[in-house]
Amino acid sequence: MGGRGGGGRGGGGSGEEDDTTTLFFLLSLLVCVVGPWTLAVLWSLIWPGAAEVEKTFPTTTEKGLRVRNCQTQAMSAKREAHIARLRSRRAMCTRGFLIRTAILGLLWCWLAYIVFQLRTVLATSSMYANFDPYELLNIGRSAGKAEVKKAFRKLSLQLHPDKNPDPSAVEKFILVKKAYDSLTDPVSARNYKLYGNPDGPTRVEIGMAIPSIGKDQQGIVLLIFLFGFILGVPLTMMWCLKGSESEVAPNGVLKDTMEALANALTASTDVRALQALLLSSGESCAIPPPRSSEEAEALSTVAQELKVKVAKGATEVRKADVLFLAHIQRCHGKLSSPLLEDLNVLLEKWRLICRAMLEIAAAKALPSAHEAALELHRALAQAVDPGSASSGSGGAELLQVPHLDAEQGKKWRKGPRKAANLTSFAEMTADDRRTSLEAVGLNSQELLDAEEFAKAVPRISISQAKVFVAGEDLICEDDIATVRLKFVRENLAEGEASGAAHTPFFPDAVISEAWWLSFTVVSRGGKTRLVRVKDMGRDAVAELRFKVASAGKYRARIKLLSEAYVGLDAEHDVHFEVKTEKEAQKLDQTRRKASGDSADDGSEGSGGEDDDEDLGDFEVEDLAE
Repeated sequence: MGGRGGGGRGGGGSGEEDDTTTLFFLLSLLVCVVGPWTLAVLWSLIWPGAAEVEKTFPTTTEKGLRVRNCQTQAMSAKREAHIARLRSRRAMCTRGFLIRTAILGLLWCWLAYIVFQLRTVLATSSMYANFDPYELLNIGRSAGKAEVKKAFRKLSLQLHPDKNPDPSAVEKFILVKKAYDSLTDPVSARNYKLYGNPDGPTRVEIGMAIPSIGKDQQGIVLLIFLFGFILGVPLTMMWCLKGSESEVAPNGVLKDTMEALANALTASTDVRALQALLLSSGESCAIPPPRSSEEAEALSTVAQELKVKVAKGATEVRKADVLFLAHIQRCHGKLSSPLLEDLNVLLEKWRLICRAMLEIAAAKALPSAHEAALELHRALAQAVDPGSASSGSGGAELLQVPHLDAEQGKKWRKGPRKAANLTSFAEMTADDRRTSLEAVGLNSQELLDAEEFAKAVPRISISQAKVFVAGEDLICEDDIATVRLKFVRENLAEGEASGAAHTPFFPDAVISEAWWLSFTVVSRGGKTRLVRVKDMGRDAVAELRFKVASAGKYRARIKLLSEAYVGLDAEHDVHFEVKTEKEAQKLDQTRRKASGDSADDGSEGSGGEDDDEDLGDFEVEDLAE
């Protein structure tokens, strides 16, 4: 939509006013949209990937704690490579970014056009400022038509473009012509009398910049509103929703895979069953077949070396089976570059599937399936065999130490300062650790990596385990009780939080050092409740709630299960007693009598959250039978 330089004759002024205010309305609307959008694009171009880097590798938590990541050589390199990819301008050039930028460019073109039109209107308005036809024609106000015509003819001979080559003469000639019209033409004279301009109003008025609608246009507007809003908007939304419908769930896993997991996970599901589900998932089957004869030959060679069996119902080994076995046996060096790229793609997808397994098992309260999913997730993260990870021999645990292979691990366990598992390795003194690792053949750089790993590996100590009802002194039947577990990551300093775990065989440094809280009432066969711990700080707190079924004495088992490391799980037993309503009332009466006899002794407990103070400085409850 454009504006006119001067209003139309004979009442064209109102249209001019509407056009001008509409231009200002569109200009302000476009500035509000284009301005912030352009700043956002410029920010992303000047500092590409800044938001993604902070989201993937935050420097501080929401509580202001400094995030500490594993600083081994391998993990530092992976983290820097990942950050470089996120900050790459080439990575920004996605189809969506290019489409958005093209739309922004079109909006800028529209904005420039509106500005040009407004400048034209405003220039016309300034040209007619203080318009006085008598002064322009150099005549008196009592001059007649003959005198007006004579003055106009004289000035025309001086200012006409054919007679005067001066560029400014054109504008002066137009003004002289307008002055002549305003004194001789009835319409121009009327416009000059009403608006001070022979062409009508050219002043700019900014008010409610909404174009007026005449009665003859109301029908068209109603039709546009009917089809554009009442029908168009719902149909457009339905089309967008249908077009955006994806086969992938919000957690990044295929919907068919999610459905298969929900149906397959049962109380008896073990790690081998989950492994079979993982390798038969849509993500595993979607991996492309060998692209060339060389790649097919390389895949066949690796399959023979690893003794991969043909799956039931298949005619040849599946590519996903070979890549999975190559990963957990740490045979990455045997894979060609294309196969290694496929493995890295699959590992990212497999990690998401394992996370989905954990969430489904937790929602369905399946502790065995949940621990099997944890075992599979750890195996992918640390590149160890899921079977050896659950054997408890300590071999898989020590394989997590940088540069320590199976043979060196055997020597380590037989050495004078042997550490049977990962926990004892982390608790050793730095000198003992260095001496023992030197004895199995690690060089100076490898020793530095092992020491950095020892600082990063979590050392968990449970400081408090408690079951209570918020705001109450007692736990009664049908109450909603809270399980609170406080634990300390002793490998962290004050004000620090744990970041990415040590996963040198995983393609990216994105696996966090996360934990799951498992709560099981052992004494009465209660079901297990599971929740992922969100607190990543040194002094962490985890809670979950459950409904108490009946009165009696209970013994419950609390477990902290590591999501990223093998062999670091911790467990703790807690005892609590549930009273009946009558027992609770009787105890309450007894307590009131006692408080009435000695009201100032402060013996009445506050219950709930305040009970923490009764336990001193994270004092662990006495759990003796």
